Amino acid sequence: MSQLLPAIPGMTRKERTRRALRGESVDRLPTQCNYTPAMGQLMAEHFGIPLEALPDRLGNHMLRVDITHARAASADGTCEYDWWGAGWDTRTEGYWHAFAPMKEDTALDRYPWPDPDRHDLLATATGVIAQRGAEYFLAPNFGMVLFERAWSLRGFEALLMDMVEEPEWVTELFDRITSIQLKLAHRFVAAGVDCGYFGDDYGAQHAMLFSPRLWRRFLKPRLAQLFAVFKAAGLPVILHSDGDIRAILPDLVEIGVTTLNPVQPEVLEHHWLYTEYGRKLSFYGGVSTQGVLPSGTAGEIRAATIACARTLAPEGTGLLLGPSHRMQSDIPVKSVEAMLSAFDETGV
Repeated sequence: MSQLLPAIPGMTRKERTRRALRGESVDRLPTQCNYTPAMGQLMAEHFGIPLEALPDRLGNHMLRVDITHARAASADGTCEYDWWGAGWDTRTEGYWHAFAPMKEDTALDRYPWPDPDRHDLLATATGVIAQRGAEYFLAPNFGMVLFERAWSLRGFEALLMDMVEEPEWVTELFDRITSIQLKLAHRFVAAGVDCGYFGDDYGAQHAMLFSPRLWRRFLKPRLAQLFAVFKAAGLPVILHSDGDIRAILPDLVEIGVTTLNPVQPEVLEHHWLYTEYGRKLSFYGGVSTQGVLPSGTAGEIRAATIACARTLAPEGTGLLLGPSHRMQSDIPVKSVEAMLSAFDETGV
């Protein structure tokens, strides 16, 4: 890690993150730890702090802002329904799909699409921006932005079959989702966010979930429209996509992605990634929630964290350092402490 960057007095978390994602000089690498509710509760109890104080205790630099939506639940409480109408199992720690509202009825005109123009939709987000926007880097949460949103409505296997057998219907489905997300994107930019943050998983452990050809047909042009809203405002574009997506990395750079997350070391080897894309992309994540954090020793976690910083940010910038995904409760809290200690060693 370079020791030549000058200290920058009074740098806020917002400014540090903004500069790092642009590859500009920072006084230290910004860090970010995301976690499931169950893991958050474990960490708060371990540190003896209220849950709401946990992001500061972890040294987080980013705050995600989302739409204001009260989730409805099934009668037995085992399923909650998101803003789009997809259902999620409440008994799991991560995301476990439980209900696809278009599984049987695929008539798009009959579907009760959510209203992106609803006046109170960003009420919570604008409150967070007003209260904490001067200090934190604010990211609008476009998780499950397009492909994942489509399969959450139709069903995963059904959508993959539709992409081959019913391409015209899939085209209209993606267009309708995109039109809603575009309106939200413009509203978030007007509200004062600091980036575009998109989540859409295209990769498995050793390959993409479907062919790059299909991705380029259905997803690339629509993602380009969404990214363009933030590019026009001069804001970075962060994409979270799990798995091995190296086949489409050139396309993602072409259409405007500036920061890649989660840079899982198991599927995108860090030295290769920096060599090939370190001058085109900045990075976010990098410390494995699949390998070293759940099962490594304190020494192994320290070494992996420092190696991540040195490999993906050899000039001391260009990286928002953190776990490669939301931490779940299979990670010992002492392992989190080891990573936090290593964060301190990556500073200038």
